[in-house]
Amino acid sequence: MKKQSKVKSILLSIFLGKRYYELTNVKDQVRYMTMNWIFMVATFPLVILGITLIYVDISRTIMCFTIAFLCLAALIMIRSKIPLKFVPVFPVTVFGAYCCYLLYLGDYGLWAAIWIFAFPPIVIFLCQMTVGVIESIIVLIVSVIFMFTPLSSIVPGDEIRIRFIGAYILIASLSVIYEWISILKDRKEDELKGELAQERDMVQTMKDNINQGIFLMDKDLTILPQYSRTLISILSYYESDLTGKSFLDIIRASLDARQIQVMKGYFAMVFSKEKTAKVLEAANPLSEFELKVDDEIKYLNTRFQLIEQANSDPVIIGIIQDVSREREIENELQAQKEVQEIEMKNMFDVIKVDPLVFQNFIEDTESNFNSINKLLKDRNLSEKEVVVRIFQYVHAIKSNAVILDLESLANKLHVLEDDIKALSNKERVFTNDMLSLAVKIETFMQEMDSYVAITKKITAYKSTNQMDTILTSSLSKAVDKLSGELHKKVKIKAGLIDLAILESKLRKPIKDILFQCVRNSIYHGIETVEERIRKNKNPQGLLTFNIKNVEGKAEVSFSDDGRGLDWNKIKKKFQERNPGVKVDKKVLLGSIFSPEFSTAEEGSDSLHAGRGVGLSLVRDIIKEYNGSINVNSGESGLTFKFTFPITG
Repeated sequence: MKKQSKVKSILLSIFLGKRYYELTNVKDQVRYMTMNWIFMVATFPLVILGITLIYVDISRTIMCFTIAFLCLAALIMIRSKIPLKFVPVFPVTVFGAYCCYLLYLGDYGLWAAIWIFAFPPIVIFLCQMTVGVIESIIVLIVSVIFMFTPLSSIVPGDEIRIRFIGAYILIASLSVIYEWISILKDRKEDELKGELAQERDMVQTMKDNINQGIFLMDKDLTILPQYSRTLISILSYYESDLTGKSFLDIIRASLDARQIQVMKGYFAMVFSKEKTAKVLEAANPLSEFELKVDDEIKYLNTRFQLIEQANSDPVIIGIIQDVSREREIENELQAQKEVQEIEMKNMFDVIKVDPLVFQNFIEDTESNFNSINKLLKDRNLSEKEVVVRIFQYVHAIKSNAVILDLESLANKLHVLEDDIKALSNKERVFTNDMLSLAVKIETFMQEMDSYVAITKKITAYKSTNQMDTILTSSLSKAVDKLSGELHKKVKIKAGLIDLAILESKLRKPIKDILFQCVRNSIYHGIETVEERIRKNKNPQGLLTFNIKNVEGKAEVSFSDDGRGLDWNKIKKKFQERNPGVKVDKKVLLGSIFSPEFSTAEEGSDSLHAGRGVGLSLVRDIIKEYNGSINVNSGESGLTFKFTFPITG
């Protein structure tokens, strides 16, 4: 077997050469094989013909040997690194000269006719269209000259001339048509390949940039190669390629055995096509589920749909979206809502009470709590005695709360009473029991602090003449004035406003910063009505701001839904002022807060921007009050976040 394989390898090397296996284009391989075969086949008959003519016609013998030598040289050349299109030109041209020589001799016999009629397809295929047509026409012209003039040693009859010329033109025409069709086909294939490559690149780009995990599964629930890169990060599966992995195996750690069986049944139902797409979507057990990855939990939404294609098995397309951030925001909003509802309920309870009466209630409650604290520290009393005395104080506070119709507070005191009563009924009260009671009392004291804070807010609200309303009204007037002068439509919307922050020393710097942000957004960020319509945006631009207490710090956020920062303009302006300085986004972001830095057109006569002072002033204010700045820019707009320590 090894000997046969070696013989086969030697024969292929002789007849094809190693270069054939280096060619990647099919047409180049076909042209190579044809050249190889023509030159190989032509060499031996030419040598034999030359030998037979040695004693008959020495000139023809020389011509045969010359062409045979050129064919042999061509065989060597096509096996070298010389471009294929240059290899056949010289030997084929000499072959054409030989055909003309045969016509000159008046040789119209079998061998001469075969050589001459074979010339057009050979020269057109080997030398391609332009060279092939030119040389075929030259041979045709020479044929006409020798057949219709006395230049040839033998002039054939009219019948032979007509047949000969007609056959030559027919063969040459068919060769041209065949080659032209081949060229058109190759062009069309190249166009289709280009379009397919472009579509493939576009699809790949979409797969790589889409923010959803999209993938295909076969009947075995195995992930196929067509999936978006986002799927890897969503599933947090970085070990290897997802192709060939079982989808259920990847999420198995997040499901129990029963849920796995339910999912298998669901996918079987999808493939069976017994239910409508709407029913299947409603029945999806994983429409929302928690994916457990190490110590992290992700919240995912999924959709699955059957795809059927001709001549291929049906597959399921899966779409997974990570909604963890949205869920966190929902939970935060829900928690804030619950806190606000409690605060509102407490506020309504307080509002119903006369301020002086409520102040007396607060003072009495504080006195009772002070007494409770003393009891907890008194070492002369037993735990049982302390519990009984505390019960009396708590009951007194509850009675006062009920009288004032402080329903929420009274209910909490009633629960605390039940806990104290249960403790007092025990035969023996231990230290741990007392510690637990002390914690509950401390929690209630903090609840009372919230009532005190409410009374302060109400008092502050009355005394500050609605500070938040004044700020919002001032900003709204500024927005109306600026947008009107710049022929833009803009409105401003206030979000959460912490009145305590506005009543502190931060009121003026916050106001100054917000005014500068409004001016900057309307001048640079918010587009004209026409431009916003072209971008499928609301014709009216929107500015929003919030003033919140976040972990003991004042957080002021300001956003617009404009075009965001124009990095190209900023970079150009920065390089004009700082030639040769290395540029990155951090440097460019810092530059917009530099004095006299502005991307406005030179010579702008606007009263509201272009001087490069606004954001520089903001930076100085932030620095003066020990604050910090965070900037987030994108196609959906620009957001500034300013954070200050609360100083009172």
